Amino acid sequence: MKLSKNQNLRTSRGRLSYRIFAIFLALFLVTSWSGPVAAASAQDYEYLRLLSEAFNEISTKYVWKKSEEEMIYGSLRGLMNSLDPDSSFLTPQEYQQTLSGQKGLGASAGVDLVYKDTLLTVVAVMEGGPAWKAGLRPGDHILKIDGHLVRNLTTQEANRRFQGKAGTSLNVQVLRNGLLKPLELKVILEPLTPQQVTHKILKDSYAYIRMPCFTPETVMELSKTLKALQRQRPALKGYVLDLRNDAWGNIDLAVRAASLFLGDKEVLSTRGRPPEPNQTYNGVAREEVLKPGVPLVVLVDGGTARAAEVLAGALRDQFQAVLLGSKTVGLCGVTKTLPLQDGSAVIMTVAQCYTPSGQKIHGKGLEPEVAGQTPVAASTGVTPAAKIPPEQDPWVNQAIEILKSGKPRKVAEKVEKP
Repeated sequence: MKLSKNQNLRTSRGRLSYRIFAIFLALFLVTSWSGPVAAASAQDYEYLRLLSEAFNEISTKYVWKKSEEEMIYGSLRGLMNSLDPDSSFLTPQEYQQTLSGQKGLGASAGVDLVYKDTLLTVVAVMEGGPAWKAGLRPGDHILKIDGHLVRNLTTQEANRRFQGKAGTSLNVQVLRNGLLKPLELKVILEPLTPQQVTHKILKDSYAYIRMPCFTPETVMELSKTLKALQRQRPALKGYVLDLRNDAWGNIDLAVRAASLFLGDKEVLSTRGRPPEPNQTYNGVAREEVLKPGVPLVVLVDGGTARAAEVLAGALRDQFQAVLLGSKTVGLCGVTKTLPLQDGSAVIMTVAQCYTPSGQKIHGKGLEPEVAGQTPVAASTGVTPAAKIPPEQDPWVNQAIEILKSGKPRKVAEKVEKP
């Protein structure tokens, strides 16, 4: 019997709906498997039918034809983006590029990006790097790259857009808090110059230390710097550790840096859902340089994230340091890359970081005991656009006054217990 055109259309729609339903059913059964028998509720199947119906409508009525792969990958990308800024989806090609380390792409803008409230937001900009020289600053929201809207990009994809061959030019449209019109900036990718720890002896025997990022090299430099400052005569009365606009580094590097101040004390703990184990990270006793009781103020802001947040939280809880500035980003999760059957992968947060006192960092950030004075970028809570000498920095001068006063550390907001 010959089918009419409408019957053929209904049949093809039914087949597509069945295939998509079968795909999600298989995914659901795999992810919900918890033993010899895994029972799914009626509501679970209703959600699967809802997904199947939506896919069917898109496939048959959207103005441009979309393949099943495009729809599945698009849904996974949106799903991972909805979790947190560090979670992401990688297509098979993107995953292979990640494994190969993007060989041949030796240049970068020196910028760290995350999605915040659906906007692609600059977390930190490497001082002196291409993005910094172009005028990009922490807190900026990127709207377009080379004329293309940045919708539907994952965090990893967005960061890869700012990596490539030396000399590559990117035209970036930026929305900055406090400005009515978007900015048009031109970023030219360059090989990044290794960042270094810097320090300066200020008047009245106080030391200022700038930690721009966390790498094996900068942690070693921090150790050497602290040892040299310990030999200073007359002896130093206190330290200012600057962790503003510092979002590069992992947990291991944070623990190594914290060991210089805390010895073998607890630095942080991580907690996730079973079967992900909860872990406590302690420092290394032999690495200790400064002894407890040395006055210390740590500068943090809206560009302080990851390893810098771990160190700041540990120094506040275990070294009685005062945090000064503005609230930190709240990016401190343990992520894992989980390959999928077709060669794609998901990058997912599997545990969250907590300070020694039990305060959650991931998604919350650290609230400093003392708010930084103006002038700073008040709308974003980040460091001034132009790098100024520490003697002229109002936050550094405010930190010195705290060290001079010898006042006890103020208690921050109530520590959130899990």
